Amino acid sequence: MTHRRASRASLRTSFRARAAVAALTALLLTALAACASIPDSGPVRQGAPVAQVNDPLDLDFNPSKPEKGASQQRIVQGFIDAASSPKNNFAIAREYLTRSTAANWNPDESVTVDDGRNRSYDDQGTLWRVDVTPVANVDAVGSYHPVGSTAPVGLNYQLVRENGEWRISVAPNGVVIDDPTFRAVYTQQTLYFYSPGYAYLVPDARWFPARVASAATRVANAVLAGPAPWLNGAVTTAFPKGTQLVVPSVTTSGGVAQVDLSSEAAQADPTQLQRMQYQLEQSLGSLAQSVQLSIEGNVQQVPSLSTAALPVRNPSVDSHAFVARGNVFGPLEGDTVTSLGGIGDKVAALHPTAVTLSASHDQAALLSQEGAYSVRKSGDPVRVDARPGLIGPSLDANGWVWSVPAGSPNVIQVAGAGGGDAHLLTAGWPNATSILSLTVSRDGTRLAALLKTTTGYSLMASGIVRGGNAAPTALTEPIELAVPSSAPRSAAWTSDLTIAVLSATNGEATSIAQQTVGGVQTTTSGPASGRTIVGAAGLAPYVVLSDDGTLLAPTGTGWQAQLDKVTAVAVQQGQP
Repeated sequence: MTHRRASRASLRTSFRARAAVAALTALLLTALAACASIPDSGPVRQGAPVAQVNDPLDLDFNPSKPEKGASQQRIVQGFIDAASSPKNNFAIAREYLTRSTAANWNPDESVTVDDGRNRSYDDQGTLWRVDVTPVANVDAVGSYHPVGSTAPVGLNYQLVRENGEWRISVAPNGVVIDDPTFRAVYTQQTLYFYSPGYAYLVPDARWFPARVASAATRVANAVLAGPAPWLNGAVTTAFPKGTQLVVPSVTTSGGVAQVDLSSEAAQADPTQLQRMQYQLEQSLGSLAQSVQLSIEGNVQQVPSLSTAALPVRNPSVDSHAFVARGNVFGPLEGDTVTSLGGIGDKVAALHPTAVTLSASHDQAALLSQEGAYSVRKSGDPVRVDARPGLIGPSLDANGWVWSVPAGSPNVIQVAGAGGGDAHLLTAGWPNATSILSLTVSRDGTRLAALLKTTTGYSLMASGIVRGGNAAPTALTEPIELAVPSSAPRSAAWTSDLTIAVLSATNGEATSIAQQTVGGVQTTTSGPASGRTIVGAAGLAPYVVLSDDGTLLAPTGTGWQAQLDKVTAVAVQQGQP
């Protein structure tokens, strides 16, 4: 066996150049957009997240076709690089394959995102093995999964002569792509499903090839296929079971997406049809301004949902921080804490070290020396969990208090607002040895946990399955959202699709990673000695409480002290 490690610089140069052109074009488009006029007519529509915006130009990578007389290694390398371009159904990549293999190869089965620096090519005759160092994987439905292990992944390719040229006769389904190119070629598209009862829109981030004609079709098919597996049971869809596209294509004309559905959709009543239309409109984002539904070719006249019936997307929180300081608990205004009417005195009297506050400000879940409590405007505080070693409890939109001991991460208790119907749920966090943070999403559909594991640390999430009375009855199979590389301390939801993780780095220094649920993360510097992070509103998506009791908020490139002697800063649940 011979070992060859080829330089890939020449093959990647054109890709990097085109990426630079795409970035420059995006900047020019941003500048031009700033000069655009503001429309003064037409319906008011909820804007799409920035992550959903696709480049309107037909910019794409244009990899090289196979060279005449190319060696086996050049064919393997060229195929992997050409698979970075989804244009025309990966037409150029297929030219590196034999005719029969090109017809059967499925590039959509998976995406292996690697670091692009440590690929090795080994051959034994016409059998080639390529080792890559994975960063993440995207599965067949477009869900993004980070990879904790840096162990190489081996990919095998078999070559044969076809018409006198080397071609690949056996190749693994899916594509391999380096991380920078992946972020340029693929785009995050946020699908939406409903919470049980249709009160909230719940995001489901997926990754699809960008700037391809089939983008709207991919999104529509993904919505009809249902949520990502980890959300099954926690969310619902407006579409009747079995509904598919009649024609495997969604066309868009004048900003209107024409979606023709199969006969199963005829089971829907008028309200359900409105929800189906709205779900598709929100999922398509900037790909279409509106949706025209048809059933087996028959156009449906579906009015828009009334304002009162619109589900909430990305619930907000109060712009004031709510803190416990001395004998007072309530909103911080300037440098003054005002007692929160009805429950502020009750909360303060328990001297909490952690608090979660309901959206209506009429209930709080807190941790004191005696355990976890539910505090309401009416009645006395109720201790709902007296187990030793509890971490700060969470509170969901239905008033259920979630609590768990640090040393027993898989044994979570939920209790009703008044302490009744307390029962245990098994989380099943794999390899977890302890838990640092437990927090319910603002729409009450998902649970995130920051964990210490047998191999390091992990940020994981599960969907929340509910029964009658909105009582939590089970958790879905968990997924890993991130693998913190330093020592994490605290995690908090900062939007319906983002979780911030505060970690200690060197000495008193900290960092904050903003992790998209089902996507990538961005990292910035945190404040010295940061201990607890909570989501916020206004100019900053979060605030941090330090070890010495100073509440800090990011400002510009630094951190500004808001108040000292704070013993707890409350996590706020989202406002409908």
